[in-house]
Amino acid sequence: MYILFFFLVWLYNNCLDATHKDVDVLLLLSNCAYYVAYYDEEADKVNQYQRLSLEGLEKIEIGPEPTLFGKPKYCCMRLHYKNGEMSGYFHTLRAVTRNPEDDGKDTLQCIAEMLRITKQAMGLDVQVVEKKLEKACELLI
Repeated sequence: MYILFFFLVWLYNNCLDATHKDVDVLLLLSNCAYYVAYYDEEADKVNQYQRLSLEGLEKIEIGPEPTLFGKPKYCCMRLHYKNGEMSGYFHTLRAVTRNPEDDGKDTLQCIAEMLRITKQAMGLDVQVVEKKLEKACELLI
């Protein structure tokens, strides 16, 4: 049996030298992997994606978006993963919300829980931590 969950989230690019433009991302979850798919709204298609093994998912952090000044508007989720044997890679995401008052934290907690449960079904565990996220650069595929 192959189980597939679908979540719509936005990739939040938080590098200091980046454009700070939100990129539409689809997060897909199967029983052994998750996919980060970059969606082009104008072309109405996924233009690139990355398949990541759940075994390589090292840690999930949930917390206020990194900001230099002012109060954060959104809650973000950072998925830390290994690429081969090398650690230090991550994706930072925030949830699509319908209500401007909603920071998306509840949605991200549910997604983190689904990732955790799916990884546990493989006999593995992943730590979910709630904390203020550090400002860091991430590489887009």
